[in-house]
Amino acid sequence: MKVAFLSLVFLVAGSRVSAEGPFFQYLVQAADHGEAESQFILGLAYRDGWQGTVEPGSAVAKWSDLAAERDDRRPALVLGLLRRDGARVARDVAQAVKWLSLAAGQGDSYAQVILGEMLLEGDGVPADWRSGAEWIRKSARAGFPPAQLRLGLIYLVGDESMPKNEIESLAWFITAAEAGSKPAEEFRDEWTQRLGREAARLAVKRSRTLLAESGRAKTPHPGFADN
Repeated sequence: MKVAFLSLVFLVAGSRVSAEGPFFQYLVQAADHGEAESQFILGLAYRDGWQGTVEPGSAVAKWSDLAAERDDRRPALVLGLLRRDGARVARDVAQAVKWLSLAAGQGDSYAQVILGEMLLEGDGVPADWRSGAEWIRKSARAGFPPAQLRLGLIYLVGDESMPKNEIESLAWFITAAEAGSKPAEEFRDEWTQRLGREAARLAVKRSRTLLAESGRAKTPHPGFADN
């Protein structure tokens, strides 16, 4: 998250919210001023209809799960503030898409993944596989491990707009695993075994390109050479 948003959160957490107005209103004001993380959180609140709890399978739950994979504790802080605030938000998919799209357009990796998932699944919006996959691809290419894992899974299935490609899929699993994704390690190992050594060699070579594009060091998969 941006420094400005973190400063805002810790300021509110350390003060009496009632003295400055509800925390939700801080999010609205920051979002209106173009702050991507606030736009993202508003999008989640409107997507689920925030009623003070995290419902299983909700967009907020997905955010928490993605963050937990990266040892990111910010969702717990933000949700704690919303609970203390007593905010209640009616479900409004149009508002959710508006705020998530604004945040995703500014490069917020979480927003790109969650908006992408909504489009892939037709979750409250018309299903659009091409657009959904493209948002997830943007996040993956920016180096966001959960998006890299999800893109690998997309390539395993494929469709008319993105043909199935098992080597590309394995390359994204390797890339996500090198970035620290534990679930990606499991998929990497399983599909390395399934596809065989030659396919794995090609996937490793491709993953080095992906790692370089995302600004990460080129780290080879143990046991494989790229020549």
